[in-house]
Amino acid sequence: MKKRTLLILFAVMLAAAMAFTGCGGGGTASDDGGGEADAEAAAEGEAEGGAEEESAFANLDPVELTFTMHDPETSRIGQATQAWADEVSALTDGKLTIKIFGSGTLAPGPEALNFVMDGTADIGWLFTMFYPGQFPLTEVVALPMNGPTHPAQTAQVLWDLYDATPELQAELSKVHVLFMYGNPVNFISTKKGPINTLDDIKGLKLRCPSGAMTEVMKLWGAAPEVVPPGDTYDQLSKDVIGGTSWEWQGLEAFKLYEQLDYYMEGMPIYEGVFVVGMNNEKWETLDPAYQQVLSDTTGKAGSVTFGETFYNAAQESKTAILEADSTAEVVTPAAEAIAEFKAIADGYIPTWVEANTKDGFDAQAYFEKAKELTEQYKN
Repeated sequence: MKKRTLLILFAVMLAAAMAFTGCGGGGTASDDGGGEADAEAAAEGEAEGGAEEESAFANLDPVELTFTMHDPETSRIGQATQAWADEVSALTDGKLTIKIFGSGTLAPGPEALNFVMDGTADIGWLFTMFYPGQFPLTEVVALPMNGPTHPAQTAQVLWDLYDATPELQAELSKVHVLFMYGNPVNFISTKKGPINTLDDIKGLKLRCPSGAMTEVMKLWGAAPEVVPPGDTYDQLSKDVIGGTSWEWQGLEAFKLYEQLDYYMEGMPIYEGVFVVGMNNEKWETLDPAYQQVLSDTTGKAGSVTFGETFYNAAQESKTAILEADSTAEVVTPAAEAIAEFKAIADGYIPTWVEANTKDGFDAQAYFEKAKELTEQYKN
């Protein structure tokens, strides 16, 4: 009531001032009285309009969405995801909430896509390289030593490609896309010795995701193993594998630094792609007001922001890991050695292009467009 009274008083004072200066058209007592009535009506309308705006979600049923991710909820990226969920809740007056299930407790990472598609989970944090053959065009930004090197850069390239490429839209139509961004640049980390040359990687069993990274690892002479995130620590501790390709935030989240000593950060290899996707039918059942809030906080702009957050989280993880292990060594191979690795990685591109040139789709032009956008968004 106090707010309404002040609004009315302000309107009355404004009407009186207008009459005094002649803005009201002459001003008799009856005119002033009419102006006061009009002002009060206007103030009441404004107050009612404000109340209506504040209760935009008042008549909507509460909705809770389940969100599955394979990183722990307590990890840096888990906390960032929770911050987004909190923002959505705040913007909907607590009516739309998102419950996060971390560490694969709702769906193991390699199964998250199916869980979202069949509705077991409403939203999934989907690392596309967990799903061999299902996201080949998305993979263009993850081709080893030929893609972006910052998660926000990956987001910008992907969304531009998505907007311009019907084939990519069709590939990602398995879910309703909310976010698309990269994970911080991945590199090789090892237990028993550094990798400085191609000879050092020959025959070494390394955990890596499927797809192009696995194929290039083979070309380098390594023995790649596709290992789920939650199993990697155990396999390192038992010497089943001698290292992994990962990024700093993931190395910290799964405590892999306890098993590793050498970090080949000086030769960035690739950025994987994360798609935060929602079950299509669940999306369609949401009230448009809820859909609008989700759209406003995600999309290209939201993905770029989240990419920046992911990058910063990785830098914080790097600092924490190197502080926790004073014997850890960050490895940078000589330029000549990096050039050898790069030449072999480049040699895989024609294979990727050939595999994806079908049904009239020009995979070579698509790859070149991705490279052009990568350069455009380099900074």
